[in-house]
Amino acid sequence: MGLAPTHTAATFAPLASLLVLAPALLAADVTAQPLDWRLPQPDPATAAALPWRLESADPGPGSWNVVPANQPVGPGFPEVGPAPQPLVAAATLPITRVRGLSRGMTVNGTLYTDTALQVPNGFAADKRYTVSATLAGVNRTRSCGAGSGNTAGCEDSELNFEVTPIKGEDASLGLSWNIQSLSSRSGGTGAFSGQSLGFRAAVNLTPTLGLSFGGEQIIQFDSSIDLGRNFYLVLSQAVPLSAGPEPVVAVATVGIGSDFFGYGGNGILGSTNCLSGNNISSKNYPSGTDCFWGPIGSISLHLGSRVSLGAEWFGYGVGAGISARPFSDIPLTVSAYATDFLGNTPSYIEGLCTTNPCGARYYGRMTFSF
Repeated sequence: MGLAPTHTAATFAPLASLLVLAPALLAADVTAQPLDWRLPQPDPATAAALPWRLESADPGPGSWNVVPANQPVGPGFPEVGPAPQPLVAAATLPITRVRGLSRGMTVNGTLYTDTALQVPNGFAADKRYTVSATLAGVNRTRSCGAGSGNTAGCEDSELNFEVTPIKGEDASLGLSWNIQSLSSRSGGTGAFSGQSLGFRAAVNLTPTLGLSFGGEQIIQFDSSIDLGRNFYLVLSQAVPLSAGPEPVVAVATVGIGSDFFGYGGNGILGSTNCLSGNNISSKNYPSGTDCFWGPIGSISLHLGSRVSLGAEWFGYGVGAGISARPFSDIPLTVSAYATDFLGNTPSYIEGLCTTNPCGARYYGRMTFSF
């Protein structure tokens, strides 16, 4: 025996109301009133409303657009706008890549000027070049005619060849051959005497940071060499200051060096055995095999690839000057620096110069690479 459900009039009241409204809803002109959908605005103080509307009132598939909250929504929607363009990633500057070339460097493959004249830089050699030939000179040696004021016959020059047969992307190893005397001036060494060999190993730790260890006049073939047996360890950092294919670049080099670099009062880092005699910083020169070490460094500002200004501390004194590339398509660099322009600074050069106080001397380099 089942129980029939019991219904009251209140049960069907909502249904009755819907039936009364149905004719009016069915008679409505849905095409005349486009749909207007708006997302709720959660926080008027911090977020704008994001109203949505159907792009077209015509039957068929449509798309939805976000429209400003203050734009009326109703009949007469605007036509569809142009399709949005894909986002283009912002162009990024290429990484500056610095490599060494004798006392100079290359930046992104472009030959730049010298970073210094006496102080080597730390960058690995550019693999496109194997040989650099350098003619270096000074208008007078410091001790020539000391105290006399007579500078006749005091000029000097030397020839240096750097050969780098082992070159990789980030490292290099090469040898140098130096001829200290190119003439038979009165009271000086004979022509083509004072020959010696050296070496240079370098590695780039980053595209703009290089570390180099080397030696100049290490193997000496006669006793006439008076430029020292000069080992060095230097670290160089290049800092691009502009964009473009030939950016403005600042270069700083710091390190330590022996003998010529540790001469006189600059030999504050102590002494070591330098393999043989004829070391100008030895307390027992010329027979002593010891040599002293001191700090060295340089800074340079390269105004593009053709010209730069620089200064250096090389132990034996302070130098500053200019370096230039006269021809854009020839790998030739010409540099001219001044030294002893601060008088008897550093103090340990007092009494060693042609005049007292010391007067400005000028030294330079001309380098051709291939």
